[in-house]
Amino acid sequence: MLQEFRVDNFKSLINVVFKPQGANLLLGTNNSGKTNLCQALRFVSRSSLFPLDECADEVAVGRFGMTNFSLDDPTTDFYVRAGVPHDEEGLLTFEYELTVSPPRKRFGDAVVRLEREILRASGESDAVVLLENVAGRVRLLHEKDFREGRERYVETTAPTDATMLQRLYDLETNPMANHFKHYLRDWTYYDLSPAAMRGSAHKPREVVIATDGSNLASVLYWLKTANERAYRKFLKVVRKIEPELDLINFYPGAENNVFMFFEDLNSHSLSAMDASSGTLRFLALAYILLTQPGSNSSPLCIIEEPENGIYVGFMKTLFEMVEPSPDHRQLIFTSHAPYFIDLFDQHLDGVFVLDRGKGHTSITQPDVAKVKARLEHFPLGEQHYRKMLG
Repeated sequence: MLQEFRVDNFKSLINVVFKPQGANLLLGTNNSGKTNLCQALRFVSRSSLFPLDECADEVAVGRFGMTNFSLDDPTTDFYVRAGVPHDEEGLLTFEYELTVSPPRKRFGDAVVRLEREILRASGESDAVVLLENVAGRVRLLHEKDFREGRERYVETTAPTDATMLQRLYDLETNPMANHFKHYLRDWTYYDLSPAAMRGSAHKPREVVIATDGSNLASVLYWLKTANERAYRKFLKVVRKIEPELDLINFYPGAENNVFMFFEDLNSHSLSAMDASSGTLRFLALAYILLTQPGSNSSPLCIIEEPENGIYVGFMKTLFEMVEPSPDHRQLIFTSHAPYFIDLFDQHLDGVFVLDRGKGHTSITQPDVAKVKARLEHFPLGEQHYRKMLG
C-alpha cells in the first residue's frame, strides 16, 4: 500500500506531499493540479517498465513540459514509501527515490536523464539499500548472500536513459528489488474515452483494460471465454443498469479484431458502436473494480472523472464495489461531480483538496471533524462547491 508520495518540480507540483488512504478523492478546480499529481505517480510507475523518454512522452504529454516553468531547477524529484506484502519476508516497507533531469529547451540534447535512484527495504530488521544508481554508476545488493549474513554489493554501470529498476532481471539475486518493481509495474491509470471504447482491437488473453479503454471488447471477450464465474458476476452488476440485457456476444473478425454486441431478452442485437457512452463507461469501470481486485502487492489504481456520461443513480452501484482496505488495491479518483463527491462522506480521511497558487499546486486534507459536523446541513459535494473543504 502506498503510504507516502513526494514530488518536486513536476509541472505545477513543487514539494508536494501526498499520503493516500485506501480510497482517495482528489478535488480542485480546473488546472489545480489533480491530473499533474496522477501523471507524476504514473511516471514513476512506467519508469519501472520503459526508458525515461518514453515515460515522459506518454505520461507527461511531452518531455519538454515536465518541470515547473517558474523554477530555475534542472531536476525533478520523486519519493515513494510503500508497504508491500512479500510471501517470504512478510510486510516489507520500501523507500524509493528517483531524480531525473528533463530537457528544458526544444533543441540540442533533448533527452530525459537519470541523475540518481536509490531503493531501500525494511521489514523486521533495519533498512538496507537494495539498489543505488548515481548517474549510471550502480551498486546492487546480492540479496541471497545478504540472507546468509554477508552484505555484498555488485557494482556495474548502466546508461542513464532508464532506471536501473527497469533493467533488473528477475533473478534470485534480487527478489526484494524485483518485488518492488512488480508492485510499481502493476499500478494502473484510466482516463476512459467513449470513442476508444468502441474499438475492436484484440490481443489473446488480454486482461488489463488500456488507459483509454480501447481494448474493452478484447478484455470482456477474454472474461467470457476464460472465467465463466467472474463473467456471470460481472453481468449481474451490469444488469442493474441494463435490466433487459441478456447476453454480451462477440464476433471475432480478422486476426487482431473482436466485435462486441449486446443482446436483450427478445434476441434484439446492438453493437458496441451504437451503445451509449455511459453504458460503455459503466462496463469498463465495473470490469476494473470487480474483476481486477488487485494482486498480493495491493497495487494502485487511478481513475480520472469516473462519473462522466453515467447517470448519477448508477454511480452508487459502482462505488459499492470500492473496497478501501490495506488488503485490496488502493484507489484514487478525480472528480467534479457533487453526487460522486457525496459518496465519500464515509471516507473523509481519503479526501484531498488541490489548489493552484502562483505557479504551483498545494494539497491539503480537510478537517474530518469539521466536515462531519457540517454534513447534516451541507452534503460533501456542496461543501466542495462552497469552498468549505480547502
